[in-house]
Amino acid sequence: MYTLSKPTTCFLDAITSPQELKRLSGRELQDLAAEVRQEIVANLSKTGGHLSSNLGIVEITLALHKVFESPKDTLLWDVGHQGYVHKMLTGRRSHFKTLRQYKGLSGFVTPVESDHDAFIAGHSSTSISLAVGMAIARDHLKKTNKVVAVIGDGGLTGGMALEAINHLGHIQRDVIIVLNDNEMSISENLGGIAQYMKRIKETFFYKDIKSKLDLIEDRLDQVQLTPAVWEMILSVKKQAKEKFDTPGIVFEKLGINYSGPIDGHDVAAVIAAFNAVKDKSTPQLVHIITRKGKGYEPAERDSIKYHGVSAFSLEPPLTEKFEPVQPVQPIKAKAKTYSDIFSEALIELAELEPNMVAITPATAEGSGLVRFGKIYPERFFDVAICEQHAVTMAAGMAKAGLKPVVSIYSTFLQRALDQVIHDVAILKMPVVFGIDRGGLVEDGETHQGVFDIAMLRAIPNFMLLAPRNATELRNMLYSALKKNEGPVAIRFPREKAVEAENLEPFALVDYTKWQTVQTINAHNADKPPVVLLAYGAMVATAQSAMPALEKVAGQVTLINASSAKPLDAALLRDLLADSHAKIITLEEGCLSGGFGAAVLEFASAEKMRHPQNKQADVFCMGIADHFVEHGARSILLNENALSAEKIVEFVKKVGA
Repeated sequence: MYTLSKPTTCFLDAITSPQELKRLSGRELQDLAAEVRQEIVANLSKTGGHLSSNLGIVEITLALHKVFESPKDTLLWDVGHQGYVHKMLTGRRSHFKTLRQYKGLSGFVTPVESDHDAFIAGHSSTSISLAVGMAIARDHLKKTNKVVAVIGDGGLTGGMALEAINHLGHIQRDVIIVLNDNEMSISENLGGIAQYMKRIKETFFYKDIKSKLDLIEDRLDQVQLTPAVWEMILSVKKQAKEKFDTPGIVFEKLGINYSGPIDGHDVAAVIAAFNAVKDKSTPQLVHIITRKGKGYEPAERDSIKYHGVSAFSLEPPLTEKFEPVQPVQPIKAKAKTYSDIFSEALIELAELEPNMVAITPATAEGSGLVRFGKIYPERFFDVAICEQHAVTMAAGMAKAGLKPVVSIYSTFLQRALDQVIHDVAILKMPVVFGIDRGGLVEDGETHQGVFDIAMLRAIPNFMLLAPRNATELRNMLYSALKKNEGPVAIRFPREKAVEAENLEPFALVDYTKWQTVQTINAHNADKPPVVLLAYGAMVATAQSAMPALEKVAGQVTLINASSAKPLDAALLRDLLADSHAKIITLEEGCLSGGFGAAVLEFASAEKMRHPQNKQADVFCMGIADHFVEHGARSILLNENALSAEKIVEFVKKVGA
């Protein structure tokens, strides 16, 4: 392991494009790998980002660019957060200090940045399907480029990857699959595929055992041994061989030629493996063993903790001095997030609800369910990167009498929309969805949780809730499990929880009844009254705008609209009846089909029922019809007109 000091980058300084790699020897590439690791650690100490995966894939990336001709040859990255080394080698090193910063480099690969990024990548298990499609197009257009799909063993557990392998084995197109096997995704990989990969890796060690046994046998040829001793030696060899699978037999049976396993930190071995399959015309899978966090001791010890890191959280600290993006504050007790509150509530409820079970698709760490799994291992199910299976399995559990809670990120729930409709909603299965990362996040277009409100609101039988604070989240979860009447989605942001201390015991609540949070009496009597209908996390943002609104508006009422479906019809009718009022909806989600659209639809229906009555005007604030880039949530809220300042400006604009 190298020491953490000012990075020495004499080789890396010479790399302005992948072509420079062609001139380097194997030894020089190994030295370059060490420099790249220094650069990654140095940069991520300032910007944060995905650390462990990028430290593990350095030699694979160098070998890919040594053997193949990017961008002529198509390199497809699964997930894409392991693409930092690729970015450095393809002309973006000078911008690396802007990684994951607003208007800076994306934390994932994207063709918007470079022709070397063949496709956008943010979700897992997509690269092989993309490769199959691009190989078919290549052959149809009579081109000769290679198509290479890089995928991790975690991504390989995803259904789409297995579907693609099944198809590729049938059509026998020229596609190279590089399997980066480090036994990890966000959390530890689980399931039959992961166990099979583990058995393949054991053959890696069997080869070493067999070679030692052969050496002993050769030396023993020179001495006289009894038949019983020879029989014992042969028996040991046979048992060692029978213990391990033939490497890659499953892939071979599916029509994919297998080679490996290969030491992924021996750059010469990886280059040799790529050269061996480069000119093949049939599907190839190169199985490479790597260590997540390679070269940085804390990340090697705990690759889950260092999967993604915040700026200045690296241990031990670098000796070189950096100008911090923000002043470094004294270390304080870590504030609880909504994920923490949700997972703690689940643990408490497990004792009250013996039939409750928790399910997650490979996000146990991110959603805070690891502790639940340790306390209730028989009631915790991590199904790997299989969102569709997670949802349908939950439906089956609910039908058979359990109370399943699916903990899933908003952006990953998109992958299971058919299962949500077909298997949960139609039969009104009582499945509770804890939708984490609802709203804006720093990771960019592929991870923004802004579509779940509109997506689920369109589905009959669903109830959509969003808490404004920690207590409300706990009570929503408790009430959904107690009532057990149908599918309920509870949405919360990737943020520190509001009012997370001194929490009260669970209480049954009618979460379809909205509550008035605050009213500011009219100081500008000539101004019409304003009603802010804030959904979920927007309540806190709206509260911070109230002091400024007091100076520019008349009476302002802030309402916690805790349920986007159903709406609080009785309250809405009363609000609409004041024809002088201005009703403004606030949501951290897309405007198309979202919470505001629901209020407008309600107002339209009311107008149809009572066409002679005048109604209050309704205005909507939310995410416009575009994909939101990466950046800090505070910046993104302001850029998408959802900050406290923008709320004040909007109230002025509508004439309140």
